[in-house]
Amino acid sequence: MASVHAVIMAGGSGTRFWPASRQIRPKQLLPLADGKPMIAAAIERLSGICAPENIWIVTNRAQKKAVGKLLLDFPIEQVLIEPEPRDTAPCIAFAMATIAVRDPDATLIVLPADQVIDPVPEFERMVARAQALASDGETLVTFGIPPTFPATGYGYIELGEPTDKALPRAFASKCFREKPDAATAKQFVDSGNFWWNSGIFVFEIGAMQKAFAEHDPQLATATTRMLAAIKANKRPQLIRAFKKAPKTSIDFAVMEKSSHIAVVECTAHWDDVGSFPALARVLEATPDNNHFSLHEGADAQSLEAEGNIIYAEGKRTVTVFGVDNLVIAAVGDAVLVCPKDKANDLKKLVDHLREQGRQDLL
Repeated sequence: MASVHAVIMAGGSGTRFWPASRQIRPKQLLPLADGKPMIAAAIERLSGICAPENIWIVTNRAQKKAVGKLLLDFPIEQVLIEPEPRDTAPCIAFAMATIAVRDPDATLIVLPADQVIDPVPEFERMVARAQALASDGETLVTFGIPPTFPATGYGYIELGEPTDKALPRAFASKCFREKPDAATAKQFVDSGNFWWNSGIFVFEIGAMQKAFAEHDPQLATATTRMLAAIKANKRPQLIRAFKKAPKTSIDFAVMEKSSHIAVVECTAHWDDVGSFPALARVLEATPDNNHFSLHEGADAQSLEAEGNIIYAEGKRTVTVFGVDNLVIAAVGDAVLVCPKDKANDLKKLVDHLREQGRQDLL
């Protein structure tokens, strides 16, 4: 039986959590949900699925030091450094080539580092169902989340016919849809035939290689050249091959085009915690319906204030009095105060700081 490897994609920047997230300390390194860095929680989540030596992290050069400092016990040889950011398709191809040198018949679980998924035993059962579907050597499996509201920040998957009566709540994929506007999102949810796209994938290396060859020959060629470079231990050759891979997502390169896609229901609780307001979904509320995420000795106090979200690090106390529905984040050399309904647009603020030459804050 083929061994199982997990690939944790950890190269994003997470600008919606500024000032907590910075270029060298992105969202996946923050202790957002349970006081534990999200990437550390992802590794723990996989411990019952993969052997420790089969868990890989893909990140970038700017974040390598921070990842190593945070994960002191994680083998540095299992941290893969992308030569440059090129989206998820080249990221997955790079990981596939690396793993294929050692284990060409491996089954891969590919997942983002910055999601909350619990309980872990249910996640393990989900993955087992996906592995069963992927074991035919051609099916590429992803997980779909039944939507609880008409979200505009997620992609959607339209469900086709059931794939296997022995595996309930597993469907063929009819269509992948990009992040919709509010009206379209409502139509998707009302139809009952669309699930959120989790961005988690399970497949055999050979199946994805065949999909690359069929749907993105340039990506297939780049993957083959990366594999040859890794076997020859030639980093410059690997970098050149990686940079030849098209800068595109795995959804666009393969998942939207292949006729061998299966969608398994995510039966665990899932949240991508995409912005400060999302913390209200994963943190316990105070009696006055505020949510505090406090770290490294930070404290928060509220009076006559409701619906606020406070994130703080370090020995400081954040107090709110007579204000409602704000996001307040106090980290290091910066403090953010904004209405909750503006928090999803923090990228605008980060872009403004960049335009003002404030690289020291980024």
